Amino acid sequence: MRTRQGRLLGAGLLAALAVAGAGCKKGNEGSGGAAAPAASSGSTGGSAARAPAPSRGAPEAGQGLLLAAGRAADLRVTPDGLKATYLLNGQKPRLDGIPPQMLLGQLYVVPVEGGEPRKLGEGVTNVPGGQLVTPDSKHALFLAGYNPASQSGALTVAALDDAKSEPAVLGTAVSYMLPSPDGTRLAFVDAGRLKLGPLPSGPFTEVAGEVSTAQFTPDGKTLLIKRRLTAAGGLAAVSVEQPEVAPRKLADQVGDYAVSPDGQRVAFQVRSESVRGLYDLYLAEVPALKPKRLAVASSAFAFSPDSKWLGRTENGKPDVPGDFYVGPAAGGAGRKLGERVEKFAFSPDSQAVGFLEKYDQTAGAGLMAVAALPDGATKQVGGRVPNFLWGSDGKYVLFLSRFLKPEYSVDLMLYALGTEKAEKVHRGVFGYGFMPGNTQVVFRSNCIRNGRACDFKALGLPRNGEPQTWIQGMFSYKLSEDGQRVLFTYARMDSDTYDVAVYDVKTQARKTLDQGVQVPVSFAGKGDSRAVYIIAQGPKAGVYSVPATLETAAQK
Repeated sequence: MRTRQGRLLGAGLLAALAVAGAGCKKGNEGSGGAAAPAASSGSTGGSAARAPAPSRGAPEAGQGLLLAAGRAADLRVTPDGLKATYLLNGQKPRLDGIPPQMLLGQLYVVPVEGGEPRKLGEGVTNVPGGQLVTPDSKHALFLAGYNPASQSGALTVAALDDAKSEPAVLGTAVSYMLPSPDGTRLAFVDAGRLKLGPLPSGPFTEVAGEVSTAQFTPDGKTLLIKRRLTAAGGLAAVSVEQPEVAPRKLADQVGDYAVSPDGQRVAFQVRSESVRGLYDLYLAEVPALKPKRLAVASSAFAFSPDSKWLGRTENGKPDVPGDFYVGPAAGGAGRKLGERVEKFAFSPDSQAVGFLEKYDQTAGAGLMAVAALPDGATKQVGGRVPNFLWGSDGKYVLFLSRFLKPEYSVDLMLYALGTEKAEKVHRGVFGYGFMPGNTQVVFRSNCIRNGRACDFKALGLPRNGEPQTWIQGMFSYKLSEDGQRVLFTYARMDSDTYDVAVYDVKTQARKTLDQGVQVPVSFAGKGDSRAVYIIAQGPKAGVYSVPATLETAAQK
């Protein structure tokens, strides 16, 4: 298992496509369905802010600063929050079998504070991997003239800080691209050939053929290469500083793989010779790359955030998850913590691990268990649990638990490490998370209209009293990085659009920012000072930006 700290929480596939890719600015967002990720502080209490009364046709739409007029889609914010990219005049490709949300359009970039929009390319897609911005926000990378049939296009790079520079084409049949963690290098697959070099213009060295994907180690010194099935599905590694040296193969028939956060080790699956249909787990040190087998029939594995531990399942069967072990990241026997484990996650501080044991694949749930590291005993704290989430300081675990009596309910539970048992936070919960700094638990409940109108509640930590309602009738939310403000959307009754408002956690004041917008709405600007969004309907269609702050506590 390769753990990923995803922050997007479902508002539909189109919203997922809209924020996919490394170029999206990180944010803390939630809406209907999944567990919301961690985010930051504030206080509870006060009366709930109610959704604004709907007005037919959203006559007050377009209250923000118009950044770009026209029929826009796929709005994304650069990692530094200073610019936004979007597709203009997007069209669905005329090809059977493609996702209905797929678009091809003209890619533009515009400063979120206002300025002249700049066209970057034509025929750019909104599918994941079709466009991104480097982690340093200096370059936009996109596949122009994207061909949905071959899933490839002309890889183009554009300098975002130089509006007068012309975008440059780096490859003509590119199916995969990946910038290094520091944004200074680029790996891409052009007609099956992997190339590697410095941004923005190379030179790019051809590293290997028959390549599907690649991944940099976190330190950016090594590039791992995953070959196509036609090339035995092998995994190899090459030095980023010496790409002309032939890649060193680790193994063939490789499944998933993961690199330790410190970049010193890589764990990977190899198709098992003893258990048909499953994989054995191998471990290799970087840069020596001498693999050794750790476990047989292993389906889930991950390194701890501090790179000290390696968790994995062992001795599984095609229809039964294996037992869960945690051992040193350098390898070794490990300590058995649970049986039939399908999902697990280390705490952010690497001091504990949570997992779902005796997992029922049909029900998609198991027993919630927690163990302190290195030698704490396993403690079961909940049953019928489909998912769970660690708080950022590793002191708390949130999880949903399904209760069958006296009536069926999906309830939110909170477990504080070291305590005797978990406590019920609220019944009938639909999406949950932590505020940044673990000062509060936030969640949606009392949902109506198929989850389009819910109460947004918060519970202070350590627990003191009952949850307080912050907002009523909301649909989705996104938290500022400091956790002091929340962007809420409200599903309108008169159209398939949303109204957006900002809520101040400290003062409990709320202000409507605009009406008739599309989701998602994102924070942008320095200190998350602005909100950016799209209005897709009516004469005011375009990309907008508006201050996402409340000037006085009296504004509601």
